[in-house]
Amino acid sequence: MVKPELTSYQLLLIEDNPGDAELAAEWLHDMEDFNLELTRADTLASAVDAVIQRDFDGAILDLNLPDSKGIETLRRLLEASPDLPVIVFSGLEVIPDFALEIERSGAADVLFKNDTPSRQLAHSVRSVLRRTSSERLHKQFRTLLTAIPDAVIVTDREGAVEFMNPAGHKLFGAKHGDVLSERINFAISEGEAVEIEILNGGEMRSAEMRVVECTWNRKPAYLAMMRDVTEHKQLADQLRQSQKMEALGLLAGGIAHDFNNLLLVIQLYTDIIRKSRGSDLFSAEMAEIANAVERARSMTRHLLTFSRQQPTELSVLDAADIVEDVYSMLRRTLPANIEISTLIAEDLHPILVDRGQMEQVLMNLAINARDAMPEGGRFTISLENATVKAGSVTLEPGDYVQMRVSDTGSGIAAEHLPRIFEPFFTTKPRGQGTGLGLANCYAIIVQAGGQISVESTVGAGTGFLILLPCTKHAVENDADGADGVAEADDAGSETILVVEDDQAVSRATCRILESSGYKVLCAANGDEAKRTLERDGVGIDMVLSDVVMPQLGGTELAEYIASHFPYLPIVFMTGYSDHPIAQQDGAMTIGGHPAILKPFQPHDLTGLVREALDRRVSRAAS
Repeated sequence: MVKPELTSYQLLLIEDNPGDAELAAEWLHDMEDFNLELTRADTLASAVDAVIQRDFDGAILDLNLPDSKGIETLRRLLEASPDLPVIVFSGLEVIPDFALEIERSGAADVLFKNDTPSRQLAHSVRSVLRRTSSERLHKQFRTLLTAIPDAVIVTDREGAVEFMNPAGHKLFGAKHGDVLSERINFAISEGEAVEIEILNGGEMRSAEMRVVECTWNRKPAYLAMMRDVTEHKQLADQLRQSQKMEALGLLAGGIAHDFNNLLLVIQLYTDIIRKSRGSDLFSAEMAEIANAVERARSMTRHLLTFSRQQPTELSVLDAADIVEDVYSMLRRTLPANIEISTLIAEDLHPILVDRGQMEQVLMNLAINARDAMPEGGRFTISLENATVKAGSVTLEPGDYVQMRVSDTGSGIAAEHLPRIFEPFFTTKPRGQGTGLGLANCYAIIVQAGGQISVESTVGAGTGFLILLPCTKHAVENDADGADGVAEADDAGSETILVVEDDQAVSRATCRILESSGYKVLCAANGDEAKRTLERDGVGIDMVLSDVVMPQLGGTELAEYIASHFPYLPIVFMTGYSDHPIAQQDGAMTIGGHPAILKPFQPHDLTGLVREALDRRVSRAAS
């Protein structure tokens, strides 16, 4: 049987008499249950040097040494090492009062050489070392409890607090003296993990707690360990909210795609009817249909913005310039009983954003503030630089511009705040809001790489906090340029291949192109378009294709055309796209090809088609 490894103890024997030292060492050698490492010193000076240089678990001291006599020897040794357990092993005469004085001076035990059998010295050493070991473990345990980041609380069986570590004081926001007079009752099963709420200085903190039975100061007790999970829960909530908004964005984009196709059919056939019936008959009705389509088109633009599919025109701007430009619009939008104030810090970081979209964010927030302050109030926009440190779920660490938009209105109920940025969610009465304004703000800010959050109290107003990442580029100056392009003759006689999986959209698009003189071929998807090109490719002058289609999508079709028919121009039309929509020379492009967003006006389509065909002719001539 393998014996367990014994703990080693360092023992200092302070004895000037070699014979007594050898005898004591022999007695201690018989202690088989302890592994003793004995060091000898024959003077007080050498003993003091030893305890200063090393940590000893105990010492055996003869009071009469060459350089010190009597109790003074003990006192001087303890001055050098106050926590050292010392067994006085004296050759002096046994005097009870003298022994008591030695113990009062700090000795752990007192033995007299002439009256001590060998086993008594071993017993005394064993007792002292065990006590020392126990005290050391207790001290280590206390140090551990003090150092760990989790709150540790010990109570007796009646709930009176016996111990609380610094993390516990921090979690409860209490001072040491205050806690010891409190009572805490744990009404849970032993070892069961539960989540509790703790009010700390007016702030509610969340903690995960486990309670076990233990013994404390030799009495039955409860030990509770509490882990502050407030920040963890906040990060988890942010992640869930981000994932939910992403899912809603995908849903919104899909709805916008289908809705745009329906609007396009209405738009195109309305134009066909208007032209065929003349300018007078049903003109008012046609105008109403066109207005309704435009309003619906605006709603789909909001949906596309929320799903981050609306094209953006990014530029490096000073946030103060955006606020200054919006101020005049705010003055016209908000009634006179609402005071508008701006608080703008100096030397703001430049930001890379879409100016129009940022103006839309401010206007949406202003309109919400107006509706929340029917009796008047204050609307405030403030700007300052901010820094985000590592640890955020939604933001990269770095420099940001912080925009705070607040009002003194009616506020938002706490139960509505988690859903405030969801599309179609509104707290306004039926018919007074679409529920897309704040969803739009959320999408615009997130698309810009930023973050928007809300704080509100019923009756005390609402504040929106926006963080926008800064850019290292310099602020751009607005370039002067032409406001528009003169209309060109959009008619033609070329052959166009229309690739569109929605049959109603395909028929309406072909009718518009045919009414402008073009010859039209139709394909329901990319695969069918490939077969048509392989059969009639030489006679086709341009391809007009949807982007999102089953089987073979528009961008994959474009890759095929680029490798097999490189001379053939491609124009994309889309109501929703997973592919990034860019700006090139003031025009929208997808994958480097001209693009038009559904629903479009007929003249916008024919104009873009004509430009693409003319560009092909120019390249061929050069």
